[in-house]
Amino acid sequence: MAAPIVQGRVHPHLLEHLVEVVRPEFRAEIFHPPRDSAVFFSGLCTVISCPTAISHTARGLCEGHYQRWKIHEKRRPGTGFEEWLLAEEEHTRARNAPPKACLIRGCNRASRGRGLCHRHGEAWTRAGRPNVEDWAGRTLYQLPQTGGERVCCFPTDCPRWTDGPDQPLCRPHWERWRTRGRPDLETWFAELAHGKDPRVDLGRLERHLRLEVQFGLQCRHDEATKRALVRTIREAVNLIVRATAEDPSLTSLLDWDERQWRTTHAGGKQIDRTTFATTALAFVLDTRLRLHMLLVADDPWADQYPRDTWDLRILGIQHEAIRYLRFGEVPQPWLRDLAKRWVRWRLSQDIDPSTLAINLKSLRKFAAFLSEDLQPAGLDRDAIEAWLAKLRIDWPDADTRRAQIASLSTFLRDVHRHAWQPGLSPTAFCFEDTPPRKVPKPRWIPEEVMAQMEAPTNLALFPSDDGRLILKILINCGLRLKDARKLPFDCVIRDASGAPYLAWINYKMRSRPAFFPISESMAADIADQQHRVRDRFENGSPWLFPGHQANLDGARPASASWWRSQLGRWLEGIELVYNDKPIRVTAHQFRHTLGTRLINADVPQHVVQQLLDHMSPQMTAVYARLLDKTVREHWERATKVNAEGQIAEPEPDHPLADAQWMRLSMVRAKVTLPNGYCGAPIQTDCEYANPCLDCRFFLTTAEFLPLHQRQLEETTQLIADAKASGLTRVVEKNTKTLIKLENLITSLRSLRSGQIVAGGQVEDLNAAG
Repeated sequence: MAAPIVQGRVHPHLLEHLVEVVRPEFRAEIFHPPRDSAVFFSGLCTVISCPTAISHTARGLCEGHYQRWKIHEKRRPGTGFEEWLLAEEEHTRARNAPPKACLIRGCNRASRGRGLCHRHGEAWTRAGRPNVEDWAGRTLYQLPQTGGERVCCFPTDCPRWTDGPDQPLCRPHWERWRTRGRPDLETWFAELAHGKDPRVDLGRLERHLRLEVQFGLQCRHDEATKRALVRTIREAVNLIVRATAEDPSLTSLLDWDERQWRTTHAGGKQIDRTTFATTALAFVLDTRLRLHMLLVADDPWADQYPRDTWDLRILGIQHEAIRYLRFGEVPQPWLRDLAKRWVRWRLSQDIDPSTLAINLKSLRKFAAFLSEDLQPAGLDRDAIEAWLAKLRIDWPDADTRRAQIASLSTFLRDVHRHAWQPGLSPTAFCFEDTPPRKVPKPRWIPEEVMAQMEAPTNLALFPSDDGRLILKILINCGLRLKDARKLPFDCVIRDASGAPYLAWINYKMRSRPAFFPISESMAADIADQQHRVRDRFENGSPWLFPGHQANLDGARPASASWWRSQLGRWLEGIELVYNDKPIRVTAHQFRHTLGTRLINADVPQHVVQQLLDHMSPQMTAVYARLLDKTVREHWERATKVNAEGQIAEPEPDHPLADAQWMRLSMVRAKVTLPNGYCGAPIQTDCEYANPCLDCRFFLTTAEFLPLHQRQLEETTQLIADAKASGLTRVVEKNTKTLIKLENLITSLRSLRSGQIVAGGQVEDLNAAG
């Protein structure tokens, strides 16, 4: 069993663990981040000939070139960046080129003054300094008496000779080495291998703190999910140095708790949270957490269970919104122990931490009502009824009370069932104590508002391509935001007929798979998004919408806050109004709107329930209150036979059986036919407004005139209803049918004996064949 961390002193085994796990490449006092790591660098300098990695500067330039650009911009403010970049490329290429060779033919030493190497320059001086070109033309290279020449061993493969066989470097590189203080060549060459890449000096930290920071850098590098730019690491080192100056006894990041690190001061002023200090503090706290996890890796529950606040990340549980579970406000020790045991058991059942946070909040309020010295036997039905009465006064809202009572009821039921507290009163139960549930109101968006949002010009203004596609999926498929942003990468499947479906996961229903029929244009949009994901992540991502922050490997889906912020900016940009007033919409309202649209399009309620993957008909009934009482019977009479006379139903055991049946039953864009209905989705473009009326083989005579007149009346009524509901696609489809029916009826009324209408044209019976 792992020992709990002792606050205020270095854990006796921490140094041992760090020495064991920190690899040699992270132990140097000067930390050179790996150039190919996206954690520390965002690429190479925009100047092609410059091999320097970039960390945080603007325009994709390394620190040196960024400073040169700023100086140039001040001196010549009118010069464009692209023009400067071309000139800087030539300058950098010339600067990085090998030293020029001596003018003397056959001499490969580096030239210095007047184009001559060091030795030939001295010979030229002894000759009286004649014209250099003439002298060089008549001077021949002679091999030294000491033997052959030696090539410079500078790590950039310098081709020039040294000044002697005992010299390892050519003259320019030797002078550069001398200027640096004549360091050990191997050490110097190793340093030069990193070029001018940004680096971090960890030498200012005491050995133990330095090793902890190195461990944090190693963790960031190995996980490859969040950036740790060089400037951030430097700022973190500065923060730790200031902290040790403030508290000389600080020898480990674990010596201070999170609150102390967050409130630390420098020079009497709180850290500027608008600079890199914010990410630096995040790095320090993240490293502190990793150290904690390193110590308790054998048994994290032994460390967390005794605490009044549990850190879920130490327990290996990652959640987008919940990190801590707090028990400290439960004053009764026995009740607090029961709450811990209950929550631990529910975590093992994969109950969502957000649900447990709600449960704990309810338990804390209940415990605050009870006496602090209350014993288990005193928690009986009388105490519960007294709490219920007090709750009614404190929380008039029925929904709030229902959630609190449900949490307590589940808690007491599980305590009794598992016999966790034998002394608990047997009457400590909640029975039918929750207030009756109100019928929820539909939250659909008016069609006038939807028309503004669905306008192509407005959709094009959405801040990002992936955010816009999420919006389309919410509108057309009715997914919850959580289900949409967590769509798997390969989320489009097709049935035997080639029709596309969106394969999604209903996370509210314990990750239940579900399907929704989509149009070909939607499938194409999803394919475009898949290409963007492949371009962004070389190794791919499991998500169709990967997150944009702390997600270098694509392992995290897009966050809800990211999309909601984009939705808010977009709604402001398009100036969404209703009744001449600005209006706001939420992501979940699109789900209600689709349900209402489906109901108004005569889709049976049980089909809507399956399309939206509701658990009960009562939930779907929220949308179905606008449904005509005869719709169910109307759709049950609808034919399920296709144009070839085949039963339009898949095999019952096929994975897409339910989804295909829903596609056939949905009939969102209904077109009146004398013998059935159009089964194409509303998004599908069809060259036939009506299969028979558009067919060149369609024959009819005056005896069918009453049928055509009745279909004309039905079509006219359907168009009027669709216009009132804002269903523009239904109006468009049926208007084509209306025009053809009017022409057909006019032709039938003008028929003479022996004539028929064939393919929409009046012909003699013999000619028609």
